[in-house]
Amino acid sequence: MEDTIILTQSEVSACLSMREAIDAVKVAYSAFANGRVQMPSVQHLDVHQYNGEVDIKSGFVEDFRLMGTKIASGFYDNQKKGLPPGIAVIVLLDLKTSMPLAIMDGTHITAYRTGAAGAVAASFLARKDSERIGIVGAGTQGCMQLLALRELFDIQNVKVWDIKQEMATRYKDQMSKQLSIDIQVVNKPDAAVPDSDILVTATPSRKALINADSIHDGIHINAIGADGPGKQELDPHIMTRASKIVVDSLEQCRKIGEIQHALNQGIINESKIHAEIGEIINGKKSGRESDDEITLFDSTGLSAQDIAAAKIVYDTAKKKGLGQRINLLG
Repeated sequence: MEDTIILTQSEVSACLSMREAIDAVKVAYSAFANGRVQMPSVQHLDVHQYNGEVDIKSGFVEDFRLMGTKIASGFYDNQKKGLPPGIAVIVLLDLKTSMPLAIMDGTHITAYRTGAAGAVAASFLARKDSERIGIVGAGTQGCMQLLALRELFDIQNVKVWDIKQEMATRYKDQMSKQLSIDIQVVNKPDAAVPDSDILVTATPSRKALINADSIHDGIHINAIGADGPGKQELDPHIMTRASKIVVDSLEQCRKIGEIQHALNQGIINESKIHAEIGEIINGKKSGRESDDEITLFDSTGLSAQDIAAAKIVYDTAKKKGLGQRINLLG
């Protein structure tokens, strides 16, 4: 009987690069579109008394012969206590036997696979010459989205906004030094939109931050933050201006994604949704077809992404001899 590997965050980070995460997410989306993934609905818990929320995502991917469950939390007062605001744990199991293969930190995987999701979508939906990026939300995902986009695009300029001015300033200092690109802090969310080829929204907001009249022809929007009931970053009327609305999972997005508001208010119906991203990857639906299209990707995060990234970590950790091995059933 194979031992279970326990992997810390530092060990996980040594086994998964952003480029590998991008490749893993692309495979996961493709498998999902081909019907080789099973995922129950996301279980969402609000922990209002501690300004927190927890999502439980699980499923299996036949291509990998793996099952996985991730418990991911966002506790937004944690930084005041010297703790990370986002924490996740992933359990990986063999699909044929349900034997536990690994228990690993999921924080690094979540950060990287979510960043990778935006890059994968942009590679099909943004203009190929995109170089100016607007970032709304200067937290972990604001960083990860830019790091991932930098893998696929020649980024020259970034405008960043955050509700906390000091966060945006810290983002500018950190990311401009790390990536050697020009970053400008702006004083309102809409100010990140003009001239941007790609706009990324990555906040826990529950009200619209970006107005419909600020959106211009040719822009691609990665809507990352809305991944729970009531979460919202975009004016729902942006959906009527979009040439193509693409989702990671229509079933999830209609309930917890950015499109939930436009659908619930009757601003659009589901016929307005162009595709799931996996259908575009698999060549079943079209991506961007002209430079002036307005495209939008609604990302809620799939357990298949976690499993695909966790597989890379698990396989690499075994090769490198990383992690503590225990017999959970002993």
